Amino acid sequence: MKDVLIVTAPQKIRILAETTRLDIISLLRERAMTVSELSMLLNKDPSTIYRHIHLLKQAGFIEEVGREGSEKLYRRSAKVFLISPYENDATAWVAMDKIHTNEAVRLYEIFTEAGFTIPNKKEFINLIKKFLSNFEFLSRDIIKRLEGVEMNRLEFIRVMALLVLINSPQLQEEAKKLREILKLKD
Repeated sequence: MKDVLIVTAPQKIRILAETTRLDIISLLRERAMTVSELSMLLNKDPSTIYRHIHLLKQAGFIEEVGREGSEKLYRRSAKVFLISPYENDATAWVAMDKIHTNEAVRLYEIFTEAGFTIPNKKEFINLIKKFLSNFEFLSRDIIKRLEGVEMNRLEFIRVMALLVLINSPQLQEEAKKLREILKLKD
């Protein structure tokens, strides 16, 4: 399993536009699972899960890693995915909106667990989604050039920090509003 997989191809990103496939990717973050396990956890027919698994495997998001009894075990192909459309493809951007929504909701949960009082959940989530979309759009030329470059998670974190720094002038509006919501002092 790779540490980081960068995906910019719209045809691969479009595969993630379906909620069940995003759920499968999310569940496989924890551990490898069989179609039966995924079917039970997602309350979906095994044949439906298998179709989704097949598409995710073809796109390179998951891989077969062994067997559990008579069933194949699947896991994510990378611990971290950086998914950012390089081309202007409407379906890929729909998928990105779903991904950004899931990420924004999770960030809301993380910040509230850490004790931040966020008075308006919807405003916070929309601001995070806007930031993520703008960040990925501004970074897409650099991200495209990084596609295929092997890096570990620490290197990935450093690359992301540099991308934020490089794009910070264009992201000031979102950053300022986020500091206000989190009640951070300048």
